[in-house]
Formats: sequence, C-alpha cells, structure tokens
Amino acid sequence: MSGPRPTLMWEAAAIPGRGAELLDWVRATAADELGETSDIRVYCSSDDRVVLIASSKSHVRPRIQAEPTGLVRRPPHQWLFREVGSDR
Repeated sequence: MSGPRPTLMWEAAAIPGRGAELLDWVRATAADELGETSDIRVYCSSDDRVVLIASSKSHVRPRIQAEPTGLVRRPPHQWLFREVGSDR
C-alpha cells in the first residue's frame, strides 16, 4: 500500500457529568464500528469531551455512523484528514 492513510478525528462533548458514559460508549460502540480496519486512539478531557482518532489500515475512509443519543450536548463532529509528513 502506498500513499497516505485516511484519518478520522471524531469529537463529542458530553452532557455535564456523563463524560464517563460517553467514553464507555466510544470504546464499546464507535471503536467497534471502525473495527480492525483502523488504528484507534481515544482521548478525554477534564470538561467531559471525548476525541477519537482513527487511521485506516487501508484506503477506506473511516466514519462513525452511530450516535451517542442522550449523552452529548450537541451532535458529534467528524473530520477526515490525510497525513502529509513533517519537514524534520
């Protein structure tokens, strides 16, 4: 395989006090939806936000279709990126 791998950044802000539930949802649902086709990293912040970054192992563009209903203050955001390398 040559060329950059598509990378998804998914971010959601939990309803106050529901950050742990959102993190559990991401681990169980969103990461499972992406499956073995992506390298997945999950981050959380002290203000109940969760970020998932998934780089595809193929050239398939990763997306999360499921919604964390009842856990978020607003719909999650998703962006697709491609790696460009560094100048170092």
